Amino acid sequence: MRKVHILGSGGREHAIGWAFRRCGFEVHYYPGNAGTAKDGVNHSYDGLETVKRIEEGLVIPGSERYLVDGVANVSEMVFGPKAEVARLEGSKVFAKEFMKRHGIRTARFEVVHSPEELPDKLRSFSPPYVLKADGLAGGKGVLILKDVNEAIEKGSKLISGELLKGVKGPLVIDEFLKGEELSAMALINGSDFVLLPFVRDYKKLRDGDGGPNTGGMGSWGPVEVPAKTVEAIEELVHRTLWALDREGYTYRGFLYLGLMLVDGEPFILEYNVRLGDPETEVVVLLDPEGFVDNILKAFEGSKMGEFNPRGYAVDVVLASEGYPDSPRKGQEITMPEEGLYFFAGVSQVNGKLVVSGGRVIHSMGAGKTKDEARKNAYLNAEKVEFPGKYYRRDIAL
Repeated sequence: MRKVHILGSGGREHAIGWAFRRCGFEVHYYPGNAGTAKDGVNHSYDGLETVKRIEEGLVIPGSERYLVDGVANVSEMVFGPKAEVARLEGSKVFAKEFMKRHGIRTARFEVVHSPEELPDKLRSFSPPYVLKADGLAGGKGVLILKDVNEAIEKGSKLISGELLKGVKGPLVIDEFLKGEELSAMALINGSDFVLLPFVRDYKKLRDGDGGPNTGGMGSWGPVEVPAKTVEAIEELVHRTLWALDREGYTYRGFLYLGLMLVDGEPFILEYNVRLGDPETEVVVLLDPEGFVDNILKAFEGSKMGEFNPRGYAVDVVLASEGYPDSPRKGQEITMPEEGLYFFAGVSQVNGKLVVSGGRVIHSMGAGKTKDEARKNAYLNAEKVEFPGKYYRRDIAL
């Protein structure tokens, strides 16, 4: 029996394991959640020692944290870049300076190391001011501010560690780019790549893109992208791989480009060294066999094939009241046996499912058309009950 070991506990990780199980793999999650136990075996995770003890199979880190911590440095079975390369996501300063060195299209920027430098460097930018924490900040490390005094105040607190718990150090000031955001995810086999189907996700909490940023309230795909834009995105990936090779690095794993299309021209806002969430849930539903087959080929360093999405897929995230700042937890969840769901913030207590995180369940829908997939996702969403359940009503509209 072929084995896959998935590091993480969210919906993205559940979806990856679901696809591998459909393809006949024995699936193991570290640590997983109450829902992943339906598609595999959950194990405790105690850091790099856990990965060192895995003797057989493929290891897939879900979150960037594992890669930044160096899981790929301690085991050849890990599908993902080593810690030195994971700095593309782990350090905004490293990523921006890497792009500048190699002429990779990105926004103009300045690096600020101390609060004293901040006012002068801000003066070379126009509002709105984009401030980015250097290190991992759980999706909360980007500030977009219209007032220069507020930018100085919050930027200084970001550097000193007063603004976000556990986040301090240098920051990046990025020029604000006006355009259309797009995410592009690729599978890299060391020297070549294949783009995954394009997916649109919804970061804001409320309908109509209102409220605070979240980890993602839903997604749908495949999204049609003009051929000229696809060519430009492919060129950015090629350029990135060429630059990594010049610096002596090999990349094997997932690469996620956060893009801004300015007059149709893509600029890289950020790199991620793992798959997106909730984009992954949609990608695996569109073509689970192609997803698994291409990961295996990329891991082996062989030529990958094109993805063949079957129809459309929609993901509606069911969140808990108070998300993203202070989600309510502990409520009992009731839901049907049938229907397709990927679990995230769900635990099991005394044999019952209970809410244990902000994003609780990903309600999935598939169909020949986007409207059919959307309808199925919302029908499934209505069948899940827990006090404080909240979800957007405009995903895939």
